[in-house]
Amino acid sequence: MDLKIWILLAFATQSFAAVYAAQGSSSLSPTPNSNVAALGEALCDKRIEVVEEKLKDVVTLVSQNKQLCEFQIKALRDSGEQQKQICEHRINEANQQISNLQKSAQPRTNGRTASWHVASKLMPLFPGSKYYISKEKMSWHLASTFCKSNGMELASIETEAENNAILDVIGNEKPKESYWISGSDMGSEGTFYWTGTGMKISGFTYFERRQPDNFGGNEHCLQFWKPSTPTLAWNDHQCHLNFRFICEVNENEL
Repeated sequence: MDLKIWILLAFATQSFAAVYAAQGSSSLSPTPNSNVAALGEALCDKRIEVVEEKLKDVVTLVSQNKQLCEFQIKALRDSGEQQKQICEHRINEANQQISNLQKSAQPRTNGRTASWHVASKLMPLFPGSKYYISKEKMSWHLASTFCKSNGMELASIETEAENNAILDVIGNEKPKESYWISGSDMGSEGTFYWTGTGMKISGFTYFERRQPDNFGGNEHCLQFWKPSTPTLAWNDHQCHLNFRFICEVNENEL
């Protein structure tokens, strides 16, 4: 082969290889644009991760706040219920105290309790006893029942001092009235006893002159009698007649 031709072929071959190598290398290396895109994608992924983490934190915080809110609401409800129970307990205690005060203010005798109407009018006329001087008029038996139902008995006048203390009150009333007391001789004619104590009337007495006389054969109950004279004295009379009366209660039994 001609030397010139061989040299030209060799030079052409080398040139072609150089061009091919340059083109191949260029196709395999990344361009600046592809590098920017990859970096942007990575940065976006990172931001998404941060946002997701923050979202998780927000969800956790909301859940915690919800639990705290529910706890506070429950605590308030429990507190309100507790306060209601405390209030009801205090009201019950106050009502019980009022009831106890009312009961203690009423005189009691043998388990019976005097009404407010009667209790407010008891009079300490003589040491050791209190007396109720009625405005009502009843038979001796009904008067005795009235006294018993209010924790008392018809008055038993056992001493001159007690008799005078009662007379100081009823003897000054105008107009004067007659009053039943507990003396009776029912079942033992002529022998009087105090039904309020069960004791026979002996020692001190305060009968009107020529009394007791059992007039008409049916006078068996004693009273402070209002005769035509200014004084009040004891007299036997018919038990069914209506007069005022005197109840008595021992202060030790109040």
